[in-house]
Amino acid sequence: MLDVDTLYREMAEALRRAEERASAAERALADLRARFDKLVEVLVASGALAEGHPALFAEVGELAAGEVKPRVKLRMFVDKYAMKGVDIDCAARLHLCRARCCSFSFELSEQDIEEGRIAWEVTQPFKIRHEADDYCTHLDRRTGSCTVHAWRPAPCRGFDCRNDPRIWIDFDSGVPAPMPPSAVAFPAAGS
Repeated sequence: MLDVDTLYREMAEALRRAEERASAAERALADLRARFDKLVEVLVASGALAEGHPALFAEVGELAAGEVKPRVKLRMFVDKYAMKGVDIDCAARLHLCRARCCSFSFELSEQDIEEGRIAWEVTQPFKIRHEADDYCTHLDRRTGSCTVHAWRPAPCRGFDCRNDPRIWIDFDSGVPAPMPPSAVAFPAAGS
């Protein structure tokens, strides 16, 4: 019987292989599109197709493209352990900002996926996983701490909320932006 970590890693590897196949298919499709466009151009010039045919083909292509589902995305690689963190005392401001940054969505990196410690959305590989309250799976709802702090992704390590209007009206004065009704409440540090 497979354990959860092994299953998670195998799923991540299968999705990575699918991403490689999708990239190869995109290159082949671009080649095919270029050949098709040139063929239409030649056929119009020779009189085999009317002048309006290219516009008709473009319309048909747009309709078909609208039916294509999004594919797997990974964040550009940056060694998260080599990053310099942002100097903000999050614990002291948590009761004000209510960990709003932990509700943001972003793609994980290959490094995150390979480590197998960061949960991602099954329906949107490889975006960081959120719970029904729209907060990150890894946020401890009682304390406001990150349960995977040592392995947290690069966007979490490098995020500077000071000038982000989604979080603060005035960072220095401790005036948070309006909170959504679902925002988790945390006690002030030392309370």
